[in-house]
Amino acid sequence: MRTTGKAALAAVAALSIGLTGCSGDKANPSNGASAGASGATGTPGTGTSAGASTGASGDTNGTTGGGQGSVASCLVGSWKATSITGKLSGAVGGDFTGGGGTLLTIDSGGKTQVDFGPMQPVTFTFSVSGNAVKGSFSYGGKVNGAVKSPSGTTGTLEPTGAVDFSTLTVTVDLTAPVAQRVADKVSIAEFAGTGTANTGGAVDAQPVLKKSQYDCGGGTLKLSPPAGETDTGTWTFTKA
Repeated sequence: MRTTGKAALAAVAALSIGLTGCSGDKANPSNGASAGASGATGTPGTGTSAGASTGASGDTNGTTGGGQGSVASCLVGSWKATSITGKLSGAVGGDFTGGGGTLLTIDSGGKTQVDFGPMQPVTFTFSVSGNAVKGSFSYGGKVNGAVKSPSGTTGTLEPTGAVDFSTLTVTVDLTAPVAQRVADKVSIAEFAGTGTANTGGAVDAQPVLKKSQYDCGGGTLKLSPPAGETDTGTWTFTKA
């Protein structure tokens, strides 16, 4: 992992013995589920190169990296995130909030892009064995793919074909138990696993463009975890 604060992450890891076991492969793009943020993704294809591009659950009739789907009319357009808010579950316990500015575009055929360039940091805090771990993170780069949904204003939104996470990066700053930048524009494929576990699962290895419950109408779009997911977190967007 190319980070500027391996010692800081090691300090967090020392506090969070067993934390990686709690998060497991939920944070690894090559293994198909994700921690924190907006719930789980679908089952990815195997043999993904460096965890950069994953397949999706549901049909795979779309063209890889941007195939055509069928989406509700209320999803179509350009959206700007106002926030992501959620709680961390399991042994760590905690919460996260922030992320305004992230841009989401969905066209009438389901082609989708998430642009994290304008994203504001997400702050997180959790407790391990009575010790507070605090910090913030932000993504960079763009994620591309395609989605499908039912025709109503609520339902399940999920990718079709592959989702390209190859340019997605993450920057992480800790403020407690140490103050240090521990990852500086590191690729999500490198950071996933141990890195996401050491942030309590707050850093989602597959943000936004994955299987979610959507609710759209009145110029607002909310993407939440699918029913039954233990981690909770909701992205809220407004029409750009």
